[in-house]
Amino acid sequence: MKKILAVAIATAFAAPAFAATSNVDIYGRINMAVTWYDDQPANINDIGIGSYGSRIGFKGSEDLGGGLKGIWQIESSINPDEQNGSWAGRNSFLGLAGGFGTALLGNHDTPLKLVGRKVDLFGDTIGDSRNVMGFGSDGRAQNVVAYISPAFSGFNFKAAYTTDFGNAGGTTGGDLDDRNAWNVSAEYENGPIYAGFAYGDGDYHEANNLEEHWRVAGGFNFGDFRIVGQYDVLDSALSGAANRDYDAWMVGGSFKMGAMTFKANYMDGDYENTSADPEQFSIGMDYALSKRTTAMVMYTDGESVVLGGGAGSSDRVGPSAAGGDISGLSFGVAHNF
Repeated sequence: MKKILAVAIATAFAAPAFAATSNVDIYGRINMAVTWYDDQPANINDIGIGSYGSRIGFKGSEDLGGGLKGIWQIESSINPDEQNGSWAGRNSFLGLAGGFGTALLGNHDTPLKLVGRKVDLFGDTIGDSRNVMGFGSDGRAQNVVAYISPAFSGFNFKAAYTTDFGNAGGTTGGDLDDRNAWNVSAEYENGPIYAGFAYGDGDYHEANNLEEHWRVAGGFNFGDFRIVGQYDVLDSALSGAANRDYDAWMVGGSFKMGAMTFKANYMDGDYENTSADPEQFSIGMDYALSKRTTAMVMYTDGESVVLGGGAGSSDRVGPSAAGGDISGLSFGVAHNF
């Protein structure tokens, strides 16, 4: 009798809460790795445990009629190793979606960043391509209004405008003047082919002594093989000896064999008027333990890079000296839920 009464009370209180949140999806990813570093600073342990792009999100939609729906998402970073995170620090927004496409307000990856994510074979690891390629407009923009078009025979277009890129005005202050930025992209994805072009500019760039940023990227699948490439140009607003024009390129490939995926890439960046040019090589293997869980092993060697820096990881390790080498052998597991 006591058990029946307990169940009845729990059901009475739980039912309204469930009804209020029945259109909410909970999702996420926990991505952890242990890495052995070489040539790290003296005060950094040569064995590190890190979280790479781990997250938890809540999203939902409501049918508004006439083919229109309201959409929302709150996605937060989590670092299980450091016992911390950032509430709504990842893509979090409110928007409308329909036959016209999707429009949203909030916090979202720039179109330029999204093009690069399509061809990064080592995303969210110590060897993330943003260690070398992630500058300028490659970021997650706060205070943004964005539009994503429907696909037209494989083509889609994205545009975004932020009033205060980097949230320089703070979490409660007004958006600062002369910190705006805008991004556009055009992509083609059909069958084995991916091609993307993106462009970014704005006062945010000038505030950081930068000018326009453009990116091209592509990928091609043939059977179990995939090849990818990317090229970036980021101009400096300075001249003479202070000019820091930057261009970078990446090429990579992968081969799938059963549950295993072997992959490698190489990236090289070049600054004007400086010899501290970033360079990175990565090789690794993913093993699909299930549809949602993957084990990974990889080795990355770089010069003038911070391993894990591009992924925004909880542990970011640079070389022992400016412009020096840094390498890491990493073993990890990622689980999507």
